[in-house]
Amino acid sequence: MKNQEKPVKSPAIEREKRAEVLLADIFEEAGWSVERQPKRRRSEFDMVVRHPDGVVYAVEVKAAVEGRADRLLPLFSQAVLQSLQGAGKNAAPLAVVAAPKISQGAAEQILKFADRYAPHVAAGVIDFEGLRLFRGPHLEGLNAEAPHKSQFASKSPRVSGHLFSDLNQWMLKVLLAPEVSEELLSAPRGQYRNASQLARVATVSVMSAFRFVQQLQEEGFLSELGPYLNLVRRDELFRRWQASAQRSVKEVPMRFLLKGDARSQLRRMLDSGRACLALFAAAEALKLGFVEGVPPYVYVERIQPSNLAAWKNLRHCEPGERPDLILRQAPVPQSVFRGLVRPNGMASSDVLQVWVDVYSHPSRGREQADLIRKRVLERVIEGKR
Repeated sequence: MKNQEKPVKSPAIEREKRAEVLLADIFEEAGWSVERQPKRRRSEFDMVVRHPDGVVYAVEVKAAVEGRADRLLPLFSQAVLQSLQGAGKNAAPLAVVAAPKISQGAAEQILKFADRYAPHVAAGVIDFEGLRLFRGPHLEGLNAEAPHKSQFASKSPRVSGHLFSDLNQWMLKVLLAPEVSEELLSAPRGQYRNASQLARVATVSVMSAFRFVQQLQEEGFLSELGPYLNLVRRDELFRRWQASAQRSVKEVPMRFLLKGDARSQLRRMLDSGRACLALFAAAEALKLGFVEGVPPYVYVERIQPSNLAAWKNLRHCEPGERPDLILRQAPVPQSVFRGLVRPNGMASSDVLQVWVDVYSHPSRGREQADLIRKRVLERVIEGKR
């Protein structure tokens, strides 16, 4: 049988889907229960939301390509009609419009229109940058202004848009944790239906989780089948994850001031809670070691005088002096230190972090990464539970 090409979704459909997911996350984060309407039964509205106090809304959300009032008003009117049609005796109508970015003035213009022409319908305006403006019983508590951005920041690329940003790598670990031994990765283990649930267990903001899930969806790394967030096309995802780590990282070779057992002194340093084994030393601690003769790498959050002063038993190496260890500034400190494990009581990077980090190291890093993949990650990358 010939492979059938997956139909490409239009930008309008993707925009509507993103608005629905965002709106559902807003309500769930505020403690409302959300019931999305299955597509096969969907007719008049998108979801039903229930407040703990008993207020119920039949919700219809429409998304515009841009946040101008003249673009939003026709869509809002359509949402009003559909929410009225979908609402019954047990639910009140709620019409919502969304766009990538909406000014406060345009949002207030929509609500003024609603007050005048649809006073019996609850109304909402949201955008993908954080604006929330609602009118109706129990809805005002959802209101929020979009984060203020300076002129400089608005012209700069958003770090949060990077698929392999610090928190995004941590959330990847959370999604993969059920498939990795607890001895090799410290992370919550469960299945998550949406970004709100993922945010709660990963202890990140809902917007961070929403942007992360949206990026995975847009790039085809989330399955559209099943009720839970499930990573697909993993070989490509893991290849890109590995490639994202191929950047320069600040490192400083160090010596212990006191002579004696270097391993005992290293253990005391790791016990401080501000450092963990990295790269080959971490692989060795996880019983996946392959490379010998490399000084132990140790991750710290920052390499600067104020941080190094915490370890008074360390000094910089003199030229040509063999280091006792190499301090390495964690490129993704949230992901590194949230996921660390403690084999034999020594804080160590988790197996996913080690695999990502060692690949580009010149001291046989690729062979070390290949060994970790063969012994631990092959089934994870192939998606075989």
